[in-house]
Amino acid sequence: MKKLVWLMIAIMVVFGVIGVAQEKIVNYAMYSDLTTTNIWAMLGPDATVWNFYPTMVKYGSLYSQSDVTYQVVPGLADGFWSPLKKVTEDGTTLYVTTVHLLKGIKWSDGTPFTADDVVFSYEVPFKLKMPGNWMAALDPSVFAKIEKVDDYTVKIYIHKPSGKFIYGVLMSAIVQKKYWEPIYEKALKQPDPSKYLMSYGPTIDEPSIGSFNLSKWEKGAFVLSKAVPDYVFSGQQEIEYENGAVRYVTPKLSMDETYYGKAEGKVANKFITGPYVDSIVYRIYQNQSAAVQSLMKGTVDFILNPNGLQKGFADQLRNANNVAVTSNFALGFRYIAFNMRRYPMNLKAFRVAIAYLIDRNLLCNKILQGVAIPLATPVPPGNKFWYDSNIHPYGEGMTTAQRYQAAIDVLKKAGFTWKVEPKIEKGKLVQRGKGLIAPNGKPVETIDLMAPSAGYDPLRATAALWISKWANDIGIPISADLTSFNNIVNKVWSENFNYDIYMLGWGITIYPDYLRDFFYSKNAGPGGFNTPGYNNPAFDKLADEFIDQTDMNKAKELGYKLQEMLADEVPYVILFTTPMLEAYRTDRIQFAYTKTLDGIQSGYAGYGEISYVKLIK
Repeated sequence: MKKLVWLMIAIMVVFGVIGVAQEKIVNYAMYSDLTTTNIWAMLGPDATVWNFYPTMVKYGSLYSQSDVTYQVVPGLADGFWSPLKKVTEDGTTLYVTTVHLLKGIKWSDGTPFTADDVVFSYEVPFKLKMPGNWMAALDPSVFAKIEKVDDYTVKIYIHKPSGKFIYGVLMSAIVQKKYWEPIYEKALKQPDPSKYLMSYGPTIDEPSIGSFNLSKWEKGAFVLSKAVPDYVFSGQQEIEYENGAVRYVTPKLSMDETYYGKAEGKVANKFITGPYVDSIVYRIYQNQSAAVQSLMKGTVDFILNPNGLQKGFADQLRNANNVAVTSNFALGFRYIAFNMRRYPMNLKAFRVAIAYLIDRNLLCNKILQGVAIPLATPVPPGNKFWYDSNIHPYGEGMTTAQRYQAAIDVLKKAGFTWKVEPKIEKGKLVQRGKGLIAPNGKPVETIDLMAPSAGYDPLRATAALWISKWANDIGIPISADLTSFNNIVNKVWSENFNYDIYMLGWGITIYPDYLRDFFYSKNAGPGGFNTPGYNNPAFDKLADEFIDQTDMNKAKELGYKLQEMLADEVPYVILFTTPMLEAYRTDRIQFAYTKTLDGIQSGYAGYGEISYVKLIK
């Protein structure tokens, strides 16, 4: 009898019933497979979010951003950088700062993190001119060089003070020198060192400095990430106060630091870093439908998707048991752009008239049935630090008839006339306009508004049709040309701005340097981001001051002025953003927070809050 009892106990121990805790595994769904695990390629030509989701947590940076308030905070650095100091080297003026590194940080293979890793991580992509995000972070017009002072101190030299110094140079990815140096040395012997380095791999064995590390990749099936044992930031408290202060308490490093004021008053957010699970399995599905079905069945716990859930699937999941659907501001916007190189789009009165006609609230809340969020500035409200809440777009609060009348008045004041003038009586359009004549005396020919077709994006297709209707109601001959995404891109960029008006969308960043990029006159040439051809010396001057500012409070004031100038002169009419709809199993997992710009899936939330997610059962 005793033998039988001991045999049963042995079997129970082997199968984890007694003595061995079951592994805590969370399952995430993705709609696309990885194309690479190579960091040089991922931040270069293979910069896709699908590659980022399971892999980017492996890497660190000197500075990062707080979870919900997006304040710049130290990452692998010990405190903030020293004030920039002007120096002269070989007749060249540079600016230098000193950055001290945290001591006691180790890579997942046990190798200490030192200044050698930082210097290597900056020098390699810069010397090889690695494409894509590498040169965006280490912009040659800003970054000059980096030097090791000792094992835990570096000096960084830049050509000029710039916001890109903070949000680019200081946030560039850091890799392990020990792993990559022999590969880099081989690359230098190749005809194309950059290409060789980017093609190396797969790099499953590369050490991690983050909370998780890749363990296995079955192409087309799944990616497995394992929690890093003894992760040094495990147990770190991040406390965000309503007064703007951010406090970090890191027990394993015996650190307690507060930034942006005093740690006092009401606490807005408090998080404690994990990891709380042993593994995360990224299951790869062919489409959103398959992933949604798996979520409803409980096969996966959360769906990763840079575009969020389609409304139909979100509605379906809202009625499912043990499933929560979240909604956040997406980090992006849809817009129309006027080709200001062409007449009459180059006339401010014409652009203002169109801006008056577009009723964002009606469009988003009624016509699009609430699946879009009205937006009047390129900075979404969720980006609280940079968002200018004082922007009041043309026509705000007006009825449709009032908008018509305002647009008519603007056109008439600028010298436009009609063969048949539109008429508004008693709050109604009683006569549609026909035969619009420009101030130069010539009839306004049909103006094409290119927009994505309904098959690609029904929201923008619908918006284009309504903009065309409103314009034609008062005699502006705009024709909605619903076409392919690629055709629009070709017309705008490959054919050197061969368009009248087009409608597309931008994905954007927390730091709004795109305010300069999209409207700076020097970017109006072939292939440039300034597609309208906007040319305003006053704007350029302000944009230069903005981009060169390293005091972010002063930069915010300049950013507000840029937003106000754009709202006044309307090279774009910003239309709307879309909510980031996501879903997760409430009976399986718990997140530290669910209200965050661009959703739980975003990089700002750690690509699914993998350092915070907890398993309920």
